[in-house]
Amino acid sequence: MAVSKDMAIYVKDLLMEEEMNGARLISGEEGLDNEIKGVTIIEAPDIVKWINGGEVLLTGLYAFRSCSMEDFKNYIDELVKKKISALILKRGKPVEGAEDKVEYLIQFSRKHTIPILEVPFEISFRDVMSRLMERLFNEEVTRLKYFKTTHDNFSALVLGSESIGVAIDQILDVLAKLIRNPVAAFNRQLDCIGASEGAERSLEIQKDAQSYEPGIYSNYEYLRQQIDNRQQYIVKVKLNLRERLYLVITEEEDSFDVMDAIATESAIWALQFELVRQYSVTELEKKFQNDIMHNILNGKIDSISELQKNTSLLGVPINGSFRVIVFGLKGEDRDKRDFKSKISDTHLLSDAIACQMTNVKIYNDLDRIVVVKEVNKEQTQEEYRQEIREIVDKVQAYVSRQDKELQVKAGVGKVVEGVINLPDSFKEANEAFTFVDIAGEISEDGNSQVTLFSDLGIFKLLCQLDNPELLLEYVPEGLQKLYNYKKPQRDDLLITLKTYLDRNLNLSKTAQDLFVHYKTASYRIEKIAKITGVDFDNANEVLAFRIGLVVYKMIEKYNKDYL
Repeated sequence: MAVSKDMAIYVKDLLMEEEMNGARLISGEEGLDNEIKGVTIIEAPDIVKWINGGEVLLTGLYAFRSCSMEDFKNYIDELVKKKISALILKRGKPVEGAEDKVEYLIQFSRKHTIPILEVPFEISFRDVMSRLMERLFNEEVTRLKYFKTTHDNFSALVLGSESIGVAIDQILDVLAKLIRNPVAAFNRQLDCIGASEGAERSLEIQKDAQSYEPGIYSNYEYLRQQIDNRQQYIVKVKLNLRERLYLVITEEEDSFDVMDAIATESAIWALQFELVRQYSVTELEKKFQNDIMHNILNGKIDSISELQKNTSLLGVPINGSFRVIVFGLKGEDRDKRDFKSKISDTHLLSDAIACQMTNVKIYNDLDRIVVVKEVNKEQTQEEYRQEIREIVDKVQAYVSRQDKELQVKAGVGKVVEGVINLPDSFKEANEAFTFVDIAGEISEDGNSQVTLFSDLGIFKLLCQLDNPELLLEYVPEGLQKLYNYKKPQRDDLLITLKTYLDRNLNLSKTAQDLFVHYKTASYRIEKIAKITGVDFDNANEVLAFRIGLVVYKMIEKYNKDYL
């Protein structure tokens, strides 16, 4: 449907109307391009209370016949706030101080670029008003018809599309043709999810972006900003509690006007429909894959034929090489958050992993995200260790953009051959994840974000123990005495011991790390030796104490009721 892009009525159009024959412009020529959005007759001085803006006001000054010049000025000055389009003046009836009031209107007109047209006395305001209202009504009808036409076109597009995802680009292409400007759509993370030809696939919402009124009633927020000497319009659409859509229109050929806004609103409806459809299908697929992954990872597949069927549905080779990674979040405030907030955090983590890891299968396991990744058997352990740390760093950066308080952690299982052995890697990944904070105490670089189960060394055996009494057997008796030391200095002594061991028994570096005097550090070490009986010159005893500190932390963290 061909529709004129400029359906508006302007003040200059009034001079062409037959009903305005004999009209002349007496002031405010600069405002002839003001758009007319309504028309009313000034029947009383307080009419300003009842106008919305953009009106042409018709007056014979009779409403002001008895008011003082000061009151008249106050009434007229109030019109500025309403941004009226023009005044049409008709003189003839006796009005006190009429010439002075007309002169003030002329001054007002020049100051605020509001045109004043004077019409002969015999012209009926009713005829002028009727003609304007007829044209304004026709414009609204045209807009309504255009909205229906565009809405029907977009409805047919999305309802007739059989391919998930393709419809988004089709919607944007159609909209771009209607408004003759490139269009792109972005998700909450400002990742491009679709674009018409020639549209920018990156978006930065500038701090000085201004609110924009599209000239129609809308449920969405419009912003306008300057990009490389071009106007860019951003429509912010809230899809649900988690998702947001940004529709971006960049002026390349034509300026963005009210008819474009109407087409944009119809396109937004179609995009919402398509995105909801995609979301529903995706969630259904996730639920289906989650069920399969749960059964495989927990060893609940009873036969080879069932395993073959499930791996086929997942799209993974049954005899491939795999590794399982368990991701989770930690943070001081996270435990205090309500259930919905924690679910939202987990969804954020899942989105981050999906963005940073390709060709993987993702399984949501309550507040953890389990990833099954096919691996290259030729890759060395050190190469993989570096790769997974880089991935975790990228996932952390993604999460931090949304919530700087959340920290990502990951536990990694061993490489296994065949899908049937995934439960072994999953078990190790879970154990590495469970002890990831403690593992930071024993890793060479102190990295507590990600832990490979294979890096735990002797602690792999301790991970198998869930009985605190058995774990306590790996804590030297002397160290137990220090933990049971009931005096206030106990915590200072424990931190001093740990630092002393970390610094390879270097007393000077220990004092520096603890910000205490050398003599203070020396006194504490002597005190520790006296309580525990440890011989710091005996390498075996020192090693036992190193292991004991980590084991005690395991007991302390995961078996608090026992201590």
